[in-house]
Amino acid sequence: FATTSQTFSSSSSSIITPDNIHFPILYENDNLLAISKPPHIPHHDDPQSNQLGIMSLIRHQQQQSKSSSSSSTTSFAYPHRLYGVHRLDRVTSGILLLAKSSSVANTLVTKFKERKVTKYYMALSGKKPRRKKQGWIRGEMVLGRRGSYKLVNEGKNKKKEVVDGDGAKTS
Repeated sequence: FATTSQTFSSSSSSIITPDNIHFPILYENDNLLAISKPPHIPHHDDPQSNQLGIMSLIRHQQQQSKSSSSSSTTSFAYPHRLYGVHRLDRVTSGILLLAKSSSVANTLVTKFKERKVTKYYMALSGKKPRRKKQGWIRGEMVLGRRGSYKLVNEGKNKKKEVVDGDGAKTS
């Protein structure tokens, strides 16, 4: 997913807002929008890092669009209220669904809670897999050195598991 340069600068408030970030609309119908969420943006506002969450960023860009007569690269193309349906972790980029009404949002949130939505994740690795070219990696992403993230074991006593397409586990 291509996004414009992500330059962050301080606004008049203590929360940092991106000046040059774009959330492309990938799909739209009468009920929802699907947008491309870049990595390193939290879902909710994060007062500890003074970073706005994605919903606040979108609302900020919508307000900029309403107050500005020219279409800027930081304006969000859909002008009406949107409702979050699910979250993507701060480190994760991907497709984020936004409902256009609270009733659609409630329906979709219920579908996510009941696990009636199939989600697909893709990861890139610098190493070649031992067996097959697909499978599952189980673990937790934590902040590492120099702002990058790393995969760690799921629990204190659990080893990181890599499960290939046939269900065979390797460590």
